[in-house]
Amino acid sequence: MVTLDDVRSWDSQALTTVSNELMHCWRGLAAVHSALLETVVDDGWQGPAATAYRDAIGALRAQVGDCATELLRVALCTAPAAIDMAGLVSTLTALESNAAREHFDIRRDGSVTDVLTSYSVAQQDLSSTIRDRRHRCTELAERITQLMRAATAFDEDLARRLAGDISPGTVVRAGVSVVPLEGSPATNAAFWSALSPAERTRLLVEQPSLIGNLDGLPGRIRDCANRRVLASERLRLQAVAEELGNQLKDNTFGGLFSDADAGLEQTQTRLSSLDAIETTLAQGDRQLLALDNSTYTETTAAIAVGDVDTATHVAVFVPGLGSTVHGDAVRYDGDLENLKTTVEQMLSEDPPPTVAAVTWMNYQAPQLGWGLLDPDRTVASDAAAQAGATRLVPFLEGLDVARSNDPHLSVLAHSYGSLTAAAALHQSTGVDEFVSLGSPGLGTGSVTELQVPDGHVFAAEARGDIVADIGAFGRDPGTLDGVTQLATDEADGRPGATGHSDYLTEGSSTEHTVGLVVAGRGEDAEKRSRPGLFDLLQKLLYL
Repeated sequence: MVTLDDVRSWDSQALTTVSNELMHCWRGLAAVHSALLETVVDDGWQGPAATAYRDAIGALRAQVGDCATELLRVALCTAPAAIDMAGLVSTLTALESNAAREHFDIRRDGSVTDVLTSYSVAQQDLSSTIRDRRHRCTELAERITQLMRAATAFDEDLARRLAGDISPGTVVRAGVSVVPLEGSPATNAAFWSALSPAERTRLLVEQPSLIGNLDGLPGRIRDCANRRVLASERLRLQAVAEELGNQLKDNTFGGLFSDADAGLEQTQTRLSSLDAIETTLAQGDRQLLALDNSTYTETTAAIAVGDVDTATHVAVFVPGLGSTVHGDAVRYDGDLENLKTTVEQMLSEDPPPTVAAVTWMNYQAPQLGWGLLDPDRTVASDAAAQAGATRLVPFLEGLDVARSNDPHLSVLAHSYGSLTAAAALHQSTGVDEFVSLGSPGLGTGSVTELQVPDGHVFAAEARGDIVADIGAFGRDPGTLDGVTQLATDEADGRPGATGHSDYLTEGSSTEHTVGLVVAGRGEDAEKRSRPGLFDLLQKLLYL
């Protein structure tokens, strides 16, 4: 087993020098091998001595040839190994540099400790700072663990090659075989960091479906992989649609006995989802962070406007009841692009901070109609929210761990999506702000259960939004202690929000208020001055 000190001692430049020297020696022996052939005298010397001479030269030439072949084999082992070694050492150096800068210590056994014993932060921010430090400590430890696995695999592979157990020309598909499909975002990030450029390229080209949805990888990598999957999925679904169409053609009974008609309808819906995704991506400055065409009966996806790898502020929007990729992705993306612009106009620092906003539709939102009868999708239970939360948690964590510096991360959740988001926020995700919009309840009676900094949970409830008043999944968030109610009425010439679906309307007062939260200026957001009638009734009910 390779140790951390072993990796620290590795010198890829020395290995490169050795490889170059071996190649130089091989060229010399190859020249000797050729020269020995020229010393053979075929004419003018016959007899037993001549035969013995030719046999001796032949044997010597064979020995030189064997030595030259072995030198070349070792040289061909060490040359690419030097490149892979450099990548591993570089990854460790970067990890140790980041850890030292952030006041963490990476010990010889790979464990990570927080060097700081006290924090220079305001009292109200102490708990969130401690939470974030613990989260970062765990993340660094997981990265070290994954790096050491990669280093051990590299060392064992090189040892087998040098021993002659593996031909130097054999391509070992290590990158594909060890993709941590069930790993945490930190494990995924460490896995990607430890890959050589060649391994990364091979995965992107040959197996994009393995990494496009891997939380913890950079957004630009996921986008590149998912766009390849998008293209291949379109070809696959078009072929499926054509086959099902042929089955139904001139069939008197349609799909009565084969379900071909239902299959064709579902396939066409999936193709419509791909159309919506491509329409959104065509707007430019987009990243396709998730694309799942197999887990559920409908396509799910996550699309960012802006660069989640570099943005100072990142907002993630979680939609609710009735939302689908084919029906709503384009509209939601437009709303978030407008919100991104609004937030950017609020930021006046120099250089100006940047913003990214994600439409996260990577879960199966509940549906009306026949969906009411599906126990996994009915809006009458929290089953869909709990299932969605298991996907949202690693996605949010991954936005942090894929970067060297954490963004200011906000979650904006509408309607049933707020129940999904709240379920996710029971775990540590690195979220700094949470805004529920028209929420039917957060599934909790206390915001202290949510791992969001104190004073950074907000709720907006528009006039006439009956969904927010009913409290189908617990108390109206606006009536909970620790929740700041945001104003939704007309203000400063901006129209107010009414009903259940106007919260992010371009130019509205609510969009402006939510934008302030995303910009990290929640204290400047206009607050609701007086509760509504249903809010008062709920407060009385829960006294």
